[in-house]
Amino acid sequence: MNATQPTANHAFVSHNYKDDQALAACVRRRLPDGLAPFVYPPRIVTPDEAVSDGLIDAIRACGGFVYLDTALSRGSFWVGFERNIAARLGKHVYAFRPKRPFFAFRRDMTAPADPIVSILFNQCVREDGEKIQAVRQVIWDRFRFEIRGDQWRRLDNDQRQMLDSIGGLQRKFAAGGVALLFLSNESICAGHHDYADAYTLQRANKDMETPIGHTAEKFASLQAGRTLVIWLDEPDRARIEAALGRFNPQVWASYVRLVRTALDEDKKLVVFRAGDHLDMNCLDTMLARCFWTAVNGDPRLAAEFRRDVLRLDEAKPSPRYPTVRRPIDPTTM
Repeated sequence: MNATQPTANHAFVSHNYKDDQALAACVRRRLPDGLAPFVYPPRIVTPDEAVSDGLIDAIRACGGFVYLDTALSRGSFWVGFERNIAARLGKHVYAFRPKRPFFAFRRDMTAPADPIVSILFNQCVREDGEKIQAVRQVIWDRFRFEIRGDQWRRLDNDQRQMLDSIGGLQRKFAAGGVALLFLSNESICAGHHDYADAYTLQRANKDMETPIGHTAEKFASLQAGRTLVIWLDEPDRARIEAALGRFNPQVWASYVRLVRTALDEDKKLVVFRAGDHLDMNCLDTMLARCFWTAVNGDPRLAAEFRRDVLRLDEAKPSPRYPTVRRPIDPTTM
């Protein structure tokens, strides 16, 4: 039923691991495009933990993608996440309906749903900016997903294009988005903090002001349940606590509280390891947490995710592999 290594001759079969009868029925059938089934080994992690090594690489390696169109598998976050990744990578995606004696596989042309993401990082630390650019490029190469702020057109080829204004950040939260805060030892301990977007920077320069005062206001607008902290290096708690003690609590209360909460997390996401090695598994986990945070934090979004991303219309089958076309508004994810 499974292969040791996935290849272009395999179809990744996505399913809830309790859905064993439907899975057995699927792999007994002739899969679309003549592909052999590849079933990924069971995972015992939740989306807020590390994604199993090689999960997304396995989807990338396979020539196609099949998911079980059953109530049990449609209700799985992982099935939805994997289906979305496959669609984003341009794979042929099929839904398998085990109760159908004929035309059991239906082509699913549903557009991939991007997570709505707003990122923050300290512009005063050059090394952090270089690391963020590396992360941005890998995300594009790996997932074909672009990180842009709401004011990205104001500066050409500048890293501030990735940052949102406070208004843009709030609009993304309202649409179910999440904020990714990239921290490092240097970004916290530096004497200056600049998280201004392109528009705020232009306005500050025009008025001959500093954009640094914008930072405290921006952190006060972050929502705790929708903010994920990504570390660019392994945090040095003693050094960071010493630096936090120098912050004015009346101005920086939101920032200090958020950093200390991140330090207390058991499952920290550290995307760069020793020698500035980019941890690809950590990057995959970051993407999974983005979806999980958006879906888990809003019952309305959870319902839309399962209905629009996973569930197919019960239309009459057409020859061979019928096609469903249902575009998704990315603001619903």
